This record gives sequence, C-alpha cells and structure tokens, in this order.
Amino acid sequence: MKDLPYWLDEPYAPRPPLEGDVEVEACVIGAGVAGLSCARRLARHGIETLVLERNTVAGGASGRNGGFLLAGLAPFHNDAIDLYGHDYARRAYARTLAVQEEMYALAEELGVGDAARRVGSLRVSASEEEARHVREHAAALREDGFPAELLERDELPAALRRSGQNACLTDHDGALHPARWIRALAGDAERAGARICERSEVEAPVPAPGEGPVRAAGATGTGGVRASHVIVAADGALPRLVPAYDGRVRARRLHMVATAPVPERLTDHLIYARWGHEYFQQRPDGRILAGGFGDLDGEASYTDRPDGDPRIWERIGRYLSEDLGVQAEITHRWTGTVGYGEDRRPVVGPVPDRPGLWVAGGYAGHGNVPGFLAGQQLADMVAGESVEPLFGA
Repeated sequence: MKDLPYWLDEPYAPRPPLEGDVEVEACVIGAGVAGLSCARRLARHGIETLVLERNTVAGGASGRNGGFLLAGLAPFHNDAIDLYGHDYARRAYARTLAVQEEMYALAEELGVGDAARRVGSLRVSASEEEARHVREHAAALREDGFPAELLERDELPAALRRSGQNACLTDHDGALHPARWIRALAGDAERAGARICERSEVEAPVPAPGEGPVRAAGATGTGGVRASHVIVAADGALPRLVPAYDGRVRARRLHMVATAPVPERLTDHLIYARWGHEYFQQRPDGRILAGGFGDLDGEASYTDRPDGDPRIWERIGRYLSEDLGVQAEITHRWTGTVGYGEDRRPVVGPVPDRPGLWVAGGYAGHGNVPGFLAGQQLADMVAGESVEPLFGA
C-alpha cells in the first residue's frame, strides 16, 4: 500500500522554486484550482503574475480530493435555498452549472478531455428520512429548471441497493482526474504568461502589499516578492496564512483510498451516499476511489495535520466490502486538507482594511467547480472589471 494519492502516483518533473527577490503586478499563493484559474485569467488580462506553491502543482487539496466535478455549492440545493434564500441558491447553481460546462470544454481544448468525463452523479439515501430529503432535493432542482431525475430503489445499480433507498441523478456532473486537469490548467496559465514557482513555501502571516514583501523559502534560501496585488488561494491553509479568517474558515482533514482494479462495473456514476458522508467513483480501469466518514472523525477532523486516522481508513475499507461487496486490495490511501467556511459558502474577495490583499477558500470539500469560478471572480476584480460577485470575503 502506498501512502500517497492515487491521482499523484505518476511521473512529474517539478518546476524550479523561487530564487531571489522579484517584483510583479500580482502574486498568487497556491497552485490549486482557484489559484491557477486566477493566474490564468490575470495573465490573459495582461497582468504580470507569479504563482507560489508550497509543494507541487495539484499537490494540495486540488490533487487529493475525490475527483467530483459537481455543480452547485456544498449544501444540497434544497438546503441551499433554506440557508441562503431562493434567489441566491438558484443563481449559484446556474453560475456553477455554466462554469462546469466551461471546464468540460477547456479540458477538451487542453487535450485532457478524458480527465473530465461527464458521467452524472447519484446522491443516494441511506434511510427513510434521507429518502424524503432526496425527493425534496430532486424536486427543488426541477422546479428551478435544473436537470434532475429521481430514481427509486429498484432503479439503482445493484451494488447500491444493499443500503440505498432512492437517489437523485444529476447527469451533467463529471468524474475528474484532478491532478491531470490541474496540471493541464497550469500549463495553460504559463502559456498565457504566468510564472509558477513550486516548492516555495510562503511565510505566514501573508502581508498586504503595503506591509512588505511576501517571503517564500525555496531550495537556495528565502526570496521575496513585491506585488501590487497578493492573492491567497490556499483553501485549507487560509486561516494560517491570513489569520483574520481563523474561525471563519476551518481546516479539515478528509480521508481517501484507492483499490486495485475491480473486474465488475459497480456504476459509471459518481456516488454520494448517506448525506454525502461516503463517496466513491469507479475509474475506467475498474479501480474504485472512495472516501468519507468525516462524521466518525468528528471534531478531530478539523485539523491541518496531514497524518490520517487508521480508524477512518479501516471504516472506508469496510464500506467497500460490506456495503458495496467489493473485495479488492487497497493500493493507496491518503488525506487532503480543505477549508470549511462558516456558512459552507466560499470566502472570496478583498480582505477588509488591507488594500491589495485578496483571498479565496472555504469550499467545504466542494471546490472543483466553485474554486475555478472563485479564481475567475478574483482575477476580474483585480483587473478592475465590473463584476457581479457570487461569493464574498
């Protein structure tokens, strides 16, 4: 068994770290989905942009997640209506649905269409109470004009009938190979003119432009970056890098495993089960990538420590064998650290009272689409464009 993400278990030549002192118009911290989406768009605006990444491109949460390309925000659509109001929830779903389509098209354009496959997702209930909620979920989506289909138990894939009651099918959602997608996005950002420095860990707290340079440790020592705009797009690391958000965003550790290829196809859909506490996808080669049981981890899951809890990995293994009937060797296991916003909405925009400092994070484990949108929103705001922001800081 390898203690590393399946997504990252392939050859990769890292980019050089930051060396010396530099001056640019915009410095982006974090080479994940939001940071690279922002850097790519900033460069296309003609803004000189440097990206600093502590590890490697996709080495953080963007390469350690479940590979779910989902429209919407973290709460289910009917819950989002209750939490944020109908108009906002409907606008958020419509915007993320449009961005999801943009991401499919961009993946094809960049030659990694197989890294973003439109397979649909099933949100599967595990109790009668949840089954009622799933019915309300599907109805709320349809009433707002969004694609959704309610499947009853006998319509579910056989492996899901063991514990599933019904499901909401959203056929526009996609299975992502997040590392391949993010690394293709990084290459496109560079072609647009952005520069990316890997293995360049930024010192915390991050200063606003008027407070001094951003300091980052590279292979040959510490370098400094002076920029007119500093964008912290580090999700789970946001509370540490910008302490003003400590409490508003909490770092949370999530667990995942990957199995050896399984000969039978359980399903081609992405699966969210038991209120989203368990989730998995089956790759084209038959491997199953599964995660969850954050509720078992409880309060201990709110940490930025990367070490995993053996109880959670063992419980995911039992979910595979007992609930899904999968008897396969687990080949990889890993954790990822994500940020949870206080109301489960992303935190995106300028930091109050600190001119030139911007943040993006707090996607609540649901960042592949909202993170891409957040990066675009920030870049357009930095460029001085008129923006109707979906998210606030």
